[in-house]
Parts: sequence; structure tokens; C-alpha cells
Amino acid sequence: MRGRAPDARDCSRENSATISRSAEPGFSLLELMIVVAITFVLLVFAIPVVLSSVRTGRLRGASSDYASMLQAARTRAVQDDRFYSVYLQPAAAPNPQLTYVDIYPQAVNGTSGHGAPPTGHYDAGPPSDPSAALSGDAVPQPSAAAPNPANLYAQFCASCTPPMINNTPPTFGPEGLPCVPVVSAGGTGTVCNSASGPTAFVTFLQSAITGEWTAVTVTPAGRIKTWYYESGTGTWAPQH
Repeated sequence: MRGRAPDARDCSRENSATISRSAEPGFSLLELMIVVAITFVLLVFAIPVVLSSVRTGRLRGASSDYASMLQAARTRAVQDDRFYSVYLQPAAAPNPQLTYVDIYPQAVNGTSGHGAPPTGHYDAGPPSDPSAALSGDAVPQPSAAAPNPANLYAQFCASCTPPMINNTPPTFGPEGLPCVPVVSAGGTGTVCNSASGPTAFVTFLQSAITGEWTAVTVTPAGRIKTWYYESGTGTWAPQH
């Protein structure tokens, strides 16, 4: 049997299929270039935000690690019936910046550690001083350079007078309370200076990149807390 000759309807169907295939969605070169350009613009704005968040995390992480060392010093001071200080040792290649509890060596006369840097230093042991590496972005700063310290002092120790708040390496005594270490009258060891009453400590850290600030405080009762500075409001807020 001979095949049926194509009629007008067959031709119409073929033309419709051809038109349908040619109308399938796709991207032209111009459209692709527009998408790439928009993506690039978004990245230009997003990258600084991401980098800033990373650096903020490093600074706040450093203050949290430092606060942990203060708590370790307080605990060990009670356990060992001694006076322990917490120091920040600057970075010296290849070693990073350190915060450590100055525990070793322990002399029989009651003195402990090597003292404050730069003359004193971290003891790698064994046994080694409790320590934590801190980001180089977190730079210790004096209280005179800190923004609105009065606001911070009023929040963490409202009953403290300025002379009670020390911007020096924190020290804890056998009772777990902060104190100012002094050489004993006989020169045979270190004692906790309680003659002037309760004392408190504050340590300020500033990001070397973003300029942001954090602080770690110790109340006369030994409560340790971390803070960050809100530049928008000009006040300090607890770090969670």
C-alpha cells in the first residue's frame, strides 16, 4: 500500500514543533554577563562584612579565652593555697601571643612562677603553665585609651572607687579573691595586699584591624565577666 501524502495538517504540526523548540528558555550572552556583574557587585559588599565578622569573632574569642585563664587561676589558687597571676605574653615568631597562669616553678617559700613579662615568661615545663594562644588581632590596651571606661566600671562594680580598679595583671589568692601581690616584709615570698581593702581588675583588648574593643573584668568578689563596646551607643554590653 502506498503511503499517504502529507497534507496541510501534517505541515502545520511540523511547523508548530519547530517553533516550540526554538522558543525553549535559555540565557543569552548579555543575560549571563548581567548575572555575573550583579554577583560581583554583591561579593564586593559581602566580603568586607564577612571579614569584619571574622575579626570580631577573633577579638571576642580572645577575651573569652583570657577570661577562662582567669577562672583557671582562681581555681588553682584555692587548690594550691598560693597566689597566682595571669599574664599576656606578646607574640614572638614562631610563637603566638599567649595568656597563661604563672604557676611554675613553685618554690618551697611559697613564691610561684617567673613573674611578669618581659623579664618573666611562660614555663613550658613539664609541668607547663596553663595557657591559651590568643589571636594577634587582640592587642592589650591601657584603661586610659579605652572608650568610656566609666560606663563599664559603673556596670561591673558600681560600689568600687577608681583606685580599687586595677588595670594590671589580675592575681588571685588562696581564698579565690582578687588581690594585689606584693613582696612580704621579710622578702621571702609574695603576699596578697589586703590592707587597702577589696580590689577589682579590668583588662582591655582592642582589634588591631577593626578597632573594636572588648574587656574582661573581675569584681572584688571574684566574679569574672567579658564585655564588648557598642560604638553606636557609646556604652559597654555583656558578651554572651
